[in-house]
Amino acid sequence: MTARILVLEDDESLRLVVTKALSRAGFDVRATASPQSAIDRMIGGDADLLVADVVLGQENFLDRIDEITRVRPDAPIIIVSAQTTAATAIHAAKRGARRYLPKPFDLDELTRAVSACLAAHPGRSGETSRPTKSGGYEGLLGRSRAMQTVFQALGRLSRVVCPVLLTGPEGSGRATAARALHTARGGRKLIELGPARLDREGPGAATGEADGLLLRRADMWSERAAQQVREWCEAQPATNLYVTGSPTVRNALPDALYFLIGAGLVELPPLRDREGDLDLIVDHVWSRLSPERSLPAQVRTALSRWAWPGEVRELEFVLTRLSLCEMPSAELLAGLLAQAGEHAEALEAAVIDAASRAFASGQADPGRSVHDRVDAALIEAALSRTGGVRRDAATLLGWNRNTLARRIEALNLDV
Repeated sequence: MTARILVLEDDESLRLVVTKALSRAGFDVRATASPQSAIDRMIGGDADLLVADVVLGQENFLDRIDEITRVRPDAPIIIVSAQTTAATAIHAAKRGARRYLPKPFDLDELTRAVSACLAAHPGRSGETSRPTKSGGYEGLLGRSRAMQTVFQALGRLSRVVCPVLLTGPEGSGRATAARALHTARGGRKLIELGPARLDREGPGAATGEADGLLLRRADMWSERAAQQVREWCEAQPATNLYVTGSPTVRNALPDALYFLIGAGLVELPPLRDREGDLDLIVDHVWSRLSPERSLPAQVRTALSRWAWPGEVRELEFVLTRLSLCEMPSAELLAGLLAQAGEHAEALEAAVIDAASRAFASGQADPGRSVHDRVDAALIEAALSRTGGVRRDAATLLGWNRNTLARRIEALNLDV
């Protein structure tokens, strides 16, 4: 029997295109722009699968999916949406949607998704979870296939309670993904421990009233810390534990520990593998930092050409510096990228080391000491790049000439 597909889409052109594509693939397709009509047809058993948009006029269809799943928990639903955040993908999965595709999507990909959902014979007990309130997850978004894989993994893991290992390059959003997942699971308070504190206090010392624990940078754990985490996991296997690490973290962990924390795996892709996501992230971050100004086209072009070795974190840093400048320019951006260089992680580590030494020394105002050293390095780099021309160096730094002169004098720089 030919599978019956119902398309819910209020954009007439897209509704027609999707209907024709699925019809050509051999499905019996009907379409509507009315959420209530779609719900009535699905409840009445008039369709085997629903393909639905999210925003339909003033309605968010995710808020009504449970009207279908309460009656037909086996009915597969595919959500398509221009909302490309993790929140949308996770919310869709928790409401009972089988797949989530971001707009614009490839029609062949939609056809494959429909076929896969129908072939999977969905509706097994436990696959549809109770609806929960949607949350927002700042900084985790994307339309690329790589990020959709991440969103789908988060959606699946939001329905179970088990340890989760989140891997990816430093700065790719591992901790952000962990926080998003904890919120999607209904968590309230998440305690976060780095390698040093974990080694000092152990995983159970700081949890208190928290209902989740995020342990960072597993690659850097001491043997003692790894043993403590293993014992803690063995004592309470069903827990909201989140661990972050690099893509090669498997090599740094004992097998026994990896098998405890690595079953729930989320692999964050590097920015270079997220085709089309850079512009999306730039728009999102810039609208938050400087909503009253547009980003010049030449700056956007330069941003698109940079390799971003420091991942999304480096991109956000550069955009923040640009937003603080009176007139963002490609020249200013070039200076910022030169400062970041090809070793963003080494730069961050050097600053952390300098700050730790300053705080441990007991000197007065250690934060100012570190800030002065960073400013001195930036000034020397800018003057070196501009051949000693202070006016150009000030422009490169996003300062005016008087500010540069005052900082040179205050720091007693021989430049």
